[in-house]
Amino acid sequence: MQSLADYHKIDPDVFSKTGAFDPVLSIDTRLFIDPRLLAITTVPEFKESYARVGNHFEDVMRVVKRIENENDPFWKAADKLLTFPEVKGLCIGYSSSGSSGSGMGPELRHDLLKNIIKIVAAGVDDPVLFELVGIFQDKVGADRISDMIAKIIIEDLIAFTQRVCSDCGIPMECMTLARGMMQEDLPKNPFTGDPIILVPKEVLSNLPEATYYGDIASVANFNEQLRLEINTKIGGALSTIALAEKKKILRETFVHHPDVLKEIIKTYINSVAEFYNFDNDPSGEVIWYRASKSAVDEYPLDLKLNRNPSLDEVENVVIQICTRFQTLVEDNQLAKLLYDEKGKAKHESAAQLLFFGIASTYCLVNNLDISPESDAGRGPVDFKFSNGAKGKVLVEIKLTSNNQLQHGFESQLPIYLKAEGSIRGVYLVIDNGGCTEGRMKKFIECVNSASKNAPRVILVDGSVKKSASRADA
Repeated sequence: MQSLADYHKIDPDVFSKTGAFDPVLSIDTRLFIDPRLLAITTVPEFKESYARVGNHFEDVMRVVKRIENENDPFWKAADKLLTFPEVKGLCIGYSSSGSSGSGMGPELRHDLLKNIIKIVAAGVDDPVLFELVGIFQDKVGADRISDMIAKIIIEDLIAFTQRVCSDCGIPMECMTLARGMMQEDLPKNPFTGDPIILVPKEVLSNLPEATYYGDIASVANFNEQLRLEINTKIGGALSTIALAEKKKILRETFVHHPDVLKEIIKTYINSVAEFYNFDNDPSGEVIWYRASKSAVDEYPLDLKLNRNPSLDEVENVVIQICTRFQTLVEDNQLAKLLYDEKGKAKHESAAQLLFFGIASTYCLVNNLDISPESDAGRGPVDFKFSNGAKGKVLVEIKLTSNNQLQHGFESQLPIYLKAEGSIRGVYLVIDNGGCTEGRMKKFIECVNSASKNAPRVILVDGSVKKSASRADA
């Protein structure tokens, strides 16, 4: 686990002055390119980027208006304009593993075109609509829109990357970004072999939860009649409606009430875009990296593992790492990284990233592999430790504020263990105060009554404590 600057031994402060986001090369950071920020960026390579995006989507809209039926020449032209091959190397987004982007396949383009045609026929033809397709289009969120934008402005991203690398002395080699694209001189990711594309920090925004794009409530507030209509369609609590159903309702709403979509576009255009605050890091997307390295340097852990370790030995090392993580959170002020500056608990991913940083750094010198969000066919598990085919121990992290706390212990992790062919697991629970006394009691009873083959539970006190000097005051 290394950032680009660390891998090439560049001082973090020196790299920061370039204005580029320093990516952690083995995982994606959940940030995205916000097209609105392209309009106000001061980075010279991007002075024409927003116009480039606008021109592209204007071309799409002009062609869409002339489509008469599926697969006619204009349909094919629009489909080609909406073909965005996966561009590897951005190191941002929602990719479950590695640092690959999200392409847009033929089925998704077909569905998107059908929906766009209906909306245009209803009277909405603003090209900005394509920046908001995640609101109503299935399988499209901020990360996929970000990748669409990246493909449109790829020449600007390449020019920026080449300038930063030249200034910092980072070696580049001729590499192919995606199928059908020309080769370019770019830095190589030593972990994946893919090219690396740098992105200015001032065009990056916080990647929202996917459900944000299906938030009917924010749309329904535009007028009372529409609110009543949508509530009737829902027939229950908004939280009980699946994301796909939310988007379906919004698609129907925009076709029958185009003025609502026009108002949304107007609000979007007039809204103030803000780039991600890397100093305060409200979502815990970047601070974990330096914090975990500092913690491991200050509190080294002597781990021993044989060349061909038994499962018991691997599990013992994993337990030592989890226990040290517990100590660092409870006694060494790392708990404060789990909350924003207002004291609000960050998303569970902040805790996962912090643990990943600490665990992977400890593992680096002990020949113990660690992989985040391993997918064994039954859904992701947060971390998998392994050293040889016979030694695998899975670790799943949950905050007590997570409503799936007990379900994860009873069902999720045992399923992952079976899928991975492992028989050991650790359920690392961080108490951030988000669990009622009754629900916590029920969880503890569940743990105490579990079989001996159940995952081992380690409960971490995630509350922020006063430092020793302040506590004595």
